[in-house]
Amino acid sequence: MTTQQQPSKALLLSLIPGLGQIYNKQKAKGAIFLGVTVAFLIYFFAIAAPELGNLITLGEMPGRNNSLFMLIRGAFHLILVIVYFIFYALNLKDAHTIAKRWNNGYPVPTTFKDMVKGIYANGFPYLLIIPSYIAMTFAIIFPVLVTLLIAFTNYDFQHLPPTKLLDWVGVTNFTNIWRLSTFRSAFGSVLSWTIIWALTASTVQIVIGIFTAIIANQPFIKGKRIFGVIFLLPWAVPAFITILTFSNMFNDSIGAINTQVIPLLGKVLPFLNGHLIPWKTDPTWTKVALIMMQGWLGFPYIYVLTLGILQSIPNDLYEAAYIDGANA
Repeated sequence: MTTQQQPSKALLLSLIPGLGQIYNKQKAKGAIFLGVTVAFLIYFFAIAAPELGNLITLGEMPGRNNSLFMLIRGAFHLILVIVYFIFYALNLKDAHTIAKRWNNGYPVPTTFKDMVKGIYANGFPYLLIIPSYIAMTFAIIFPVLVTLLIAFTNYDFQHLPPTKLLDWVGVTNFTNIWRLSTFRSAFGSVLSWTIIWALTASTVQIVIGIFTAIIANQPFIKGKRIFGVIFLLPWAVPAFITILTFSNMFNDSIGAINTQVIPLLGKVLPFLNGHLIPWKTDPTWTKVALIMMQGWLGFPYIYVLTLGILQSIPNDLYEAAYIDGANA
């Protein structure tokens, strides 16, 4: 006879993590969930709560309290608390789902050994990506969160910890962007360049990637492997080496662009003859150089993606299109 569980009761019991799992006869999982909760509560009241309190106050004694460090530590513990609440939500969902599985007659692992086997069989991909998510959380999300929190403080040259304490100023910094002419001008310049960069750099690498993929996919092209290696070089070479190389190439006086490429183009385009472009001294030309460099760094991904799609198209479709006169 199939064991009948009450999903609502399991959900209610799982308000204390682990009890819902124990109700669902998963004692090992329940013990683990309960242990995690106990460990979190000890950590929260012993460590996290004081640090979160410091995050709110940002210190009270100038010279002794470093507001910036308090903010950074508070952001770190805030992330850990959020991670636990995600775990808490998953605990509720797990208890409710397992109770339904019991009622529907699906197999449910009840022992620790069965649970490990189930994780290995069904959750192995998740085990592989968990380290990546952890690294992403503390290498990307954590710095972004700290930067975002700093944006809501009065952190500037006149308020540098530890000699001065930081204070929360709300959205004052954001309103100053529009209220103060100097901030408004700087923000407008940065925003416009960001939009131009996003559009032009992406367009350049997409155009180059699609163009090279179409060329490499043509049947009359010989030595496709050689072209493939060449087109993947920007991806294979470390970015910092490419950046240093481009820095030398775009040197105003001795760079290859001004000393070799421009004179060569000057034979076809006379208005370029004898004209040295100030790649590193003129802001506009510097931005053009950056866009060109990003196009070189980014197009291999588009090339590989497009070439893979083109090569996956069956030859029958090309033959049918040829018969229908698509090449006309």
